[in-house]
Amino acid sequence: MSSITVLSPCTQAEHFTLKDKTMVECKYLNNRIYAALMSIGLVLTLLVWSSCGEGPFHPVSEMEEKNIKMALKNRSFRQFDPDDIDASPRKAVVLDFFDGVRFWAQYSEGTYAINEWEIFAADYRVEKAENGSTIKIYFTKPSSARILPTPCEDCIETLGISISIREVFDSEKISFKLNDPDDSLPSPFPVFKSWTKFREDEYFD
Repeated sequence: MSSITVLSPCTQAEHFTLKDKTMVECKYLNNRIYAALMSIGLVLTLLVWSSCGEGPFHPVSEMEEKNIKMALKNRSFRQFDPDDIDASPRKAVVLDFFDGVRFWAQYSEGTYAINEWEIFAADYRVEKAENGSTIKIYFTKPSSARILPTPCEDCIETLGISISIREVFDSEKISFKLNDPDDSLPSPFPVFKSWTKFREDEYFD
């Protein structure tokens, strides 16, 4: 005949207290894990957003485009990599808005230019990011020319090329990023793929 073990009230209390304590600890641990996963998810989301830039971009209104073009008209910006006009070797980029938009690039060693080319267009279209502080400009019917090493017309790939501009209305904060998503531009690219404060040339009448 089998015997039945009956727990004393004290033993039962200890048994249930241990079980309850374990359940509480498990629930607490699960909550901590959930919170940690939520935090990781938030960080990953922010990283994805930052890597994707300020997009999505959308066309600006006719009035916004007019104001942006007026802010850039007759201005010229240049930058060197390294940031020294006398460095050797060096890469140079000039953006000017005298007559539409012109994008000039050069690679030099010492006093000799090795590669030199430009993309230009009489007009450009403008898109703006959701946050409103960043725009992209795209060449309208662009032309291109290579000066060095071998001169040629319309031999530079322009498809997909754009120029990002931050704080276009603020001369102190305006900065640029040159977008070549297909890595199709020749030497001296890639260059200035991150935000860069270009030097503005000063012209006097």
